[in-house]
Amino acid sequence: MTNLFAVAIALFIVLTFASISGLMSEKAGVTNIAVEGMMIIGALFVAVIGTFVNKKGSDNLSQLWVLPLAGLVTGIFAMLHAFPSVSLKSNQIVSGVAINILALGIGLFFASSGYFGEQSMVISSNYKPIKLDAADGGIVPLALILAIVLAVGVFLFFKFTKQGMRYAMVGENPNAIDAAGISVKKYRYLAVFISGVIAGLGGGLFVLTAAGNGSFTGNMLGFGFLGIAIMIFGQWKIHYMMIGAVGFSFLFALGQNLGNITTVDSIKKIAPLFNVLPFVGTIIVMVIFSKSSKAPAAVGIPFNKSKR
Repeated sequence: MTNLFAVAIALFIVLTFASISGLMSEKAGVTNIAVEGMMIIGALFVAVIGTFVNKKGSDNLSQLWVLPLAGLVTGIFAMLHAFPSVSLKSNQIVSGVAINILALGIGLFFASSGYFGEQSMVISSNYKPIKLDAADGGIVPLALILAIVLAVGVFLFFKFTKQGMRYAMVGENPNAIDAAGISVKKYRYLAVFISGVIAGLGGGLFVLTAAGNGSFTGNMLGFGFLGIAIMIFGQWKIHYMMIGAVGFSFLFALGQNLGNITTVDSIKKIAPLFNVLPFVGTIIVMVIFSKSSKAPAAVGIPFNKSKR
């Protein structure tokens, strides 16, 4: 049962960062299906740097500076999506797909290169989760606190701050924002950068928690796409998104551990089905909410100043 909750918590952390990454971009009107690719870059950076600074687990605390740096690097990488989407007014879906393909290629190349360890298709950072009160048997990972703080902070930002309301208006009515003398382009670039930073942190935390067990195999196993599905399930509202993150992470964890926590053979046989349920749920969510979607009104629409 302990492993069940450890995996569920780890997946909740990763899915929270993935879904909020998509939210921060789309709230400003930029569709970001490149969350998966951006998370790959963050995970790759943490895993690679870990092979140098945390050899044999001798410097586990170095993740405290490696992780933020991974977020920054991914934010810069996200500009590859921002430039065509915002400045060139390109199709944002096409740009996002290109980013995902590029990132996956980079991730798989370095994971299979053998440059960072002797294991094939695995980059091992040797990192272990930092847990609160570990000396006293505490099992709450620091990353869980970060995920909760991020979710609460984003909620308060959009709900109660002037900047948050202005940020959201860029995705709802960019022409009105532009008429008020506020740069839509600046906000959208900033939104994609923030989205990239959060995705990079999520990818890094995938490696640093029980979800990745300190290793990276070159891809994110679709968690970036699940994050987008959770965002849609939550109708771009952070409190509903967190409910989705809890549900998805529990189903995944149950599927991975059901065979170990029951002695009933018939249940053990169907345990793998629980690993499929989140993906089936993704399809169902997309179908159910496709017509009643409450996405920002201007999401995916390039800003045209002449239409004021």
